[in-house]
Amino acid sequence: MHFKYFLSKKHYFAYMKKNLLMISILLVMLYSNNAMAQVTLETPPALTEVLNKHILVNDKMDGKLIGFCVQISFESGTNSRERAEKTRMLFLSKYPKVNAYVTFKEPNFRVRVGCFRTRAEARGFREQILSDFPQSFVVKDEIDYPKHVEN
Repeated sequence: MHFKYFLSKKHYFAYMKKNLLMISILLVMLYSNNAMAQVTLETPPALTEVLNKHILVNDKMDGKLIGFCVQISFESGTNSRERAEKTRMLFLSKYPKVNAYVTFKEPNFRVRVGCFRTRAEARGFREQILSDFPQSFVVKDEIDYPKHVEN
């Protein structure tokens, strides 16, 4: 009696894959005789090519990715760097757990805060600081990869 009468084609192939895997494992165990078995995995060339492109793109990003932050100030003119730094320090005094940095793009010193993966996250944070920084707005920017936090 054939399985095709009891199983759909999809389930039949899954059943056969499972059996083939089990037989392969048993054969490896039988022939290893307590010796170290060596397994060689061969990846398809297309997969290797995609993986290499992914690595290349990540190397170019230098630990950064495209995300969003909130710009709370931009200053130009006399003493603009000092004014931008004062704004950054004011922000950090109110929100010490959020990163803040000053960048320069001619002719302005910009104060940007937060690193968010999505525009929605950045907008939500902007809403929280709006009373303290009403001129703030969300901008697309390069951000650091988020740090992994274990619970």
